[in-house]
Amino acid sequence: MLNNELQLFVFEGVRAESKYVDMLEQHFLGKRISVKCVYDAELYQLYKILKEEPDFDLVELLKERNKENAKLLQNYNRDSFAYIYLFFDYDAHSTLASDEKVEDMLNFFDNETENGLLYISYPMLEAIRHYKDMDSFKELTVKCKRTNCPYKVECNEVEVCMNEPHYKNVSASECQPQLTNINKYTREVWQELIRAHVSKMNYLVNGAFEFPAKPELQTVIFSKQLEKHINHKCPMVAVLSAFPIYVLDYYGVDGLKKKLNE
Repeated sequence: MLNNELQLFVFEGVRAESKYVDMLEQHFLGKRISVKCVYDAELYQLYKILKEEPDFDLVELLKERNKENAKLLQNYNRDSFAYIYLFFDYDAHSTLASDEKVEDMLNFFDNETENGLLYISYPMLEAIRHYKDMDSFKELTVKCKRTNCPYKVECNEVEVCMNEPHYKNVSASECQPQLTNINKYTREVWQELIRAHVSKMNYLVNGAFEFPAKPELQTVIFSKQLEKHINHKCPMVAVLSAFPIYVLDYYGVDGLKKKLNE
């Protein structure tokens, strides 16, 4: 990737996602020429628009979403951007959620130079901080469906499951203390988190909890989540953040190894 080519980042939420990328740029990626916008809705709402308007223009859609986007993008159109990246949550408990929709979205947003490249965090943004150490992170999974669980009628623990704390609270209580405050994410913190998450990605896809030999497609990661964790009687996901996976794609395996050892 050439650093002088304009990039568009599209985030699900209003502040946190953009802040993580800002901190990654500060400590790890370096400053790039980019525009950061917020869709301010779930992946499944974007899916609905995509199905209704298959020829939709993402940049024009973003302008229509809110005044902030309109201001940021007023001098741009789709041809202005060499690369487009979208960061959304898996959010399987959403009333609109379905795994078929996720698969469709990953197949549509599969190239950063065309429609855009979609990155998904499992189960949501806060996966980036749900980390104590490498040993415990290797097997870390969480329930993901809640009221959408197809097995809830026959489950003996459905009431316990429905009353469990929200994942945001779980991830905050089960992490290194400094990870609850993004402003404390130093370069060393990012190095540890990136190693952990790309190793976890490799463990999910290839069965080895170690630095991957190659990047993996988002469609492959999702298919492995389905196979190993989601399509089971107690649907779960392996906790995995989109941001370290993006960094791996950005630098490549050899480039990332070099950055991690600097």
